[in-house]
Amino acid sequence: MKYLPPSIEHLASRLFSFERRSGDERNDAIILTRRRIYILPTYYGILFSMLLMLLLVGSTNYNNSLGFVLTFLLASVGLVSIIHTYRNLLNLEVRAGKATAVFCDEPATFSLQLLSTEKHPRYNLCVRFKGEPAIVTNLDNGETTETKLTRPTTQRGWLEIEQITIDTVFPLGLFRAWSHCTLPKSCMVYPRPAEHSPLPTGGGVGTGNNSSLKSGDDFIGFRDYHPGDSPRHINWKAAAHSDQLLTKQFGDHESTELWFEWESLSALDSEARLSQLCRWIIDAEQNEINYGLRLPGTMIAPAQGSDHRHQCLSALALYPAA
Repeated sequence: MKYLPPSIEHLASRLFSFERRSGDERNDAIILTRRRIYILPTYYGILFSMLLMLLLVGSTNYNNSLGFVLTFLLASVGLVSIIHTYRNLLNLEVRAGKATAVFCDEPATFSLQLLSTEKHPRYNLCVRFKGEPAIVTNLDNGETTETKLTRPTTQRGWLEIEQITIDTVFPLGLFRAWSHCTLPKSCMVYPRPAEHSPLPTGGGVGTGNNSSLKSGDDFIGFRDYHPGDSPRHINWKAAAHSDQLLTKQFGDHESTELWFEWESLSALDSEARLSQLCRWIIDAEQNEINYGLRLPGTMIAPAQGSDHRHQCLSALALYPAA
């Protein structure tokens, strides 16, 4: 579908922006009221209008009554299509969903919910970020649908959801109605993990003890099987009764805590330190090792689990840039 140049649409938005704000915004949702919707003809709409002009001139020149009937019939179809195109967006509710944290250079996914507040179906709704391909969806009577939009990530920290465009050319493609939405939603972007490297040992500078990496004789529990685990440590009795493979863990009675410290990586620059700390946190979590984090002005006590992992990685993501 060919639209008008973006400069024309931007000019229309700027000309009428003074009347496009109203009390239709909530904390996490926007309702597309009349003040928020713009509509302009597409290229096909302009060609259709030129065709109507030619038919009108020809019918007038030759005094052809059938030509007048065809001209006014097509004109009425075009006028009715304006109403249906505009109505396809009117009172559509847009809600912000969840945004899962990602690592830098991974695409960030924003979830949007579209809710039809009126009892009529909506077709060919296109949702997009600026410069990105559109996601096309349809809505039945009173239905709610979820749409996922992705954005590339280039730096750590909070990634705000940028302006979203919702448009439609239903039913004939002669007119395009659109609206811009900016929702208060953001996604946490963790630092880019460094390459795989061994976890720091207990004797390393600025780190705590790490007896879980040593081999001991005391059984300390089971964990999920990882490729490369010794077959002698697999719990074959449990595997005979289920499809899950578990690996036995052995250790001693020393401390199983690891401290990941900013000062222990003095040979690296700031971003390289954050990347290395990020890698150690990921590896320690996968190996079910208690770990803590020390940054300038921040200390997180040793623990493990998804919440602890998120807390540590968020501290790295929000660390001030050099």
